[in-house]
Amino acid sequence: MYRLPFGESFLDADVTANLIRHRDVPPVADEAAAIGEALAHPIGTAPLDRIVHPGERVALIVNDITRLTRSDLMLPAVVETLNRAGVPDEDILVVFALGIHRPQTPGERRRILGGNLYHRLTAIDHDAHDDATLIGVGQTSFGNRVEINRRVWECDRIVLTGEIIYHLIAGYSGGRKSLVPGVAGARTTTFNHGMIFDPRCRSGVLEGNPAHEDLLEACRLVEPDFLFNVVLNPEGRLVKAVAGHYDLAHREGCKAVDAMLRAEIDEPYDLIVASAGGFPLDIDLRQAHKGLENAVQALRPGGSILFYAECRGGAGHASFEDYVRRYDNDAEMRAALERKFEVGGHKAWWIARLGRLFDVHLVSGLPEDFVRRCHFHPVSPGWHQQRLNELAARPGRIGVLPFAGFTLPDVRMAIDATP
Repeated sequence: MYRLPFGESFLDADVTANLIRHRDVPPVADEAAAIGEALAHPIGTAPLDRIVHPGERVALIVNDITRLTRSDLMLPAVVETLNRAGVPDEDILVVFALGIHRPQTPGERRRILGGNLYHRLTAIDHDAHDDATLIGVGQTSFGNRVEINRRVWECDRIVLTGEIIYHLIAGYSGGRKSLVPGVAGARTTTFNHGMIFDPRCRSGVLEGNPAHEDLLEACRLVEPDFLFNVVLNPEGRLVKAVAGHYDLAHREGCKAVDAMLRAEIDEPYDLIVASAGGFPLDIDLRQAHKGLENAVQALRPGGSILFYAECRGGAGHASFEDYVRRYDNDAEMRAALERKFEVGGHKAWWIARLGRLFDVHLVSGLPEDFVRRCHFHPVSPGWHQQRLNELAARPGRIGVLPFAGFTLPDVRMAIDATP
């Protein structure tokens, strides 16, 4: 019996299978001490309390509700450091790095900051679509015109916070991504996301990855003053904290991700039973898709996957839904994206492509007609065990991946499912 995360609860899956899981890297024994140690000994910069000065305004960039970040663990220590250096609460502006995600509710903002900081600090959602709130800061060598949040740019200091896990396009989350796309304009983000058709843009790869290099160049145009990132295990426990330079410290965090979250497999499976990893990794299909892409790395071509993702937020993007309903297959979607790239539409193409390459059965709360338009088989949560029994009755090897949003099966052993 396997307990698979589904939203903020679990579904039990009764099947005989091999468990595919991350390496057992023990979490730190004292999280507060680890946070303090990282702040006191940053990589590539002076400590934060020697960078900021009284009278300066500080932009504190914070992940939104779609990320499992443990901001409640990081932010009190960062704010305390700023206060101790002479920067009072009124000179700290929290900007939620929404990228092109939906606005958050007051309850979601409070959940991220915690009640104390929520009432103490000024906090705003970034709006990537409001030109009046953006400012151009330059252009990357790839031709991406970089626009970022004007209020962030006008602050004297910029501090990035976030978590590091695998990212489908940029290789890894965290680091430079808190700035771009976190507080960047929609045009900047759209340009970068348009690199998805390049096979060098893939999970777990930084070197030679043009999407990562474009983001890093964009970050250099702004030169944020300090980074604080965490690496968490799938249960949300702290494994490593890194602080300092937005590139150098980030790379150290990426090494910790690889040490924990790459999963070696001896050969591809015929059936994979996988969960995106629960809330917020399965908050919508746009986010849950990341776990699905990881999971199919362990699947043979044409194999079957039973994928658990609650998707309480639906598809997660209006353009995603529009593409799914407007186009019949991934070839039509790709042609449309090559004519005019649309963020959200690229997710629909990715999803439809997986539906063509694999036999995908989706356990979710999404409408059945929408799931079928994604070229998936819809499965209601109440009937998931029956579908599992049917799939498991077929001949072949079965693997269970409970935290697919975190875990990357070793691609040297698995299939190549790049575009």
